[in-house]
Amino acid sequence: MTELATEIRRPEPERVEIPPLRPVVRVKLEDGSWQTIYGLQPQQNLAYSLTPLDRPPDRPYVKHIGYGGSAGGGKSFLVRAVAAAVALAWPGSTGIIFRRTKGEVKANHVIKFREECPEKLADGRRLYTYNGQDLLATWANGSRTYFGFLRDMDDAQTHQGVEYDFMGFEEATHYDWGSVRWLVGNRLRATVDMARPFAIYPSNPGSKGHHWYKRLFIERRYNPDMEEYPEDYAFVQAKLEHNFILLQRDPTYIRMLNTLPEPYLSWMRDGDWDAGEGLALTMLDRRRHLVPMFQVPEHWRLFGAFDWGFAHPYSFGWYAVNEDGRIFKCDTITGRHQVPDEFCEKITMRLKERGIQVDRLQYVTAGHDCWADRKALGENVPQTQEVMRSWGFRMVQANISRIAGLNNLRKWLQWEGTGPGGKDGEPGFTFMRTDGNEACFDQLENLPTDPDSPEDALKQNADLFGTGGDDAYDETRYGMASRPSPSPDQFIKTTTSPWSPEALAYEA
Repeated sequence: MTELATEIRRPEPERVEIPPLRPVVRVKLEDGSWQTIYGLQPQQNLAYSLTPLDRPPDRPYVKHIGYGGSAGGGKSFLVRAVAAAVALAWPGSTGIIFRRTKGEVKANHVIKFREECPEKLADGRRLYTYNGQDLLATWANGSRTYFGFLRDMDDAQTHQGVEYDFMGFEEATHYDWGSVRWLVGNRLRATVDMARPFAIYPSNPGSKGHHWYKRLFIERRYNPDMEEYPEDYAFVQAKLEHNFILLQRDPTYIRMLNTLPEPYLSWMRDGDWDAGEGLALTMLDRRRHLVPMFQVPEHWRLFGAFDWGFAHPYSFGWYAVNEDGRIFKCDTITGRHQVPDEFCEKITMRLKERGIQVDRLQYVTAGHDCWADRKALGENVPQTQEVMRSWGFRMVQANISRIAGLNNLRKWLQWEGTGPGGKDGEPGFTFMRTDGNEACFDQLENLPTDPDSPEDALKQNADLFGTGGDDAYDETRYGMASRPSPSPDQFIKTTTSPWSPEALAYEA
């Protein structure tokens, strides 16, 4: 018998036509002709049109521009084009492009910038000079473009004393919000008369900055107390399908993206900011876990949880347990820069506002640092828990196991498939809608897993302004770790008729 060879043919990719590019960086040569340095594709140009570079001086502009979503959307090219445009449009100005490490900014930007943007023009004139030691391009008109790296707040503070008219936070979700906020709030300012400072944030979903990026650019939730206003923010979604040049150069790139596992498939191919994996508490759902505030019945058990902090916020939560064992977080009380007597007074007053006396709390489970000795200059300073006991709180040390505590919290929050017959049920742990609980929920909802220890949540510190961090998460974890883990069928609602076979058999 003769075996027939079977040839599998992949479908030929469609021919991609590149639309006309809009020149945004070009220089007039001595013979009167123009040399184009950077031209943008339509989606890139949509982001560029939001910048003050493309607006009349008397027109408002967007100060913070998000761009991207999926891989291959032309994010890196856009930020280099904008940086060059700033340098030529505002003589004497200063701009910077960030990546996470020095190696990354060199590989992803310095090399490509020098390939795209020649130091000498076609007529022999010098356009800029590059200094490799300082990662600095100094333009002929006196402008400067830096290539910087930003791993953490220590890197951010090396820019103290330097002013930037433009900042480009490439792969912005790789940065913590404290570092970004410190830079744009402190270092982003006009250095020349004609400049109008702005920043651009090209990024894919995922990584440790996913939560702040999503809040500002996708969900568009702003805090006026932190000078956040909707008109200052805009986002342009960019996908591989918008990068005609890449599709023509490498039409098989989409097939490589299709092989990625979740959540990277949803992040990198689809630019899906709602893809849940990569976050520690993927089951959180505002429609199910946030409930209207109500008066707690007298016979319900109450307890508290506390995570201490001074420079970073402290978090105090009080909880109620109903007859079925369901737990409600009644409120979250936070603050910072308060000594124990001050926050005890605040917590006590907030409890009284809800008709609760401190002695109704059966216990308060707290982090072990509340038992730490604080002795200075030979004086015997009471422990934090000792001060809290003097206010009537019954203090117990919390189970501080991070991985076990996270898994226990997940069980209490779970609702998918927990109902009868494997249908969706109701979570065993919910939050009353209060301002404090809303802030706590935001923190839990955006808490990423630790890339180095996927079974744990990523440890995050509050920024210099006291925002962010994971203090409310730690406090909630302590509180729920003080309760027995729920059984798989604990909250399944069942109704047995007195005339059912089961009831009659019991009576017999």
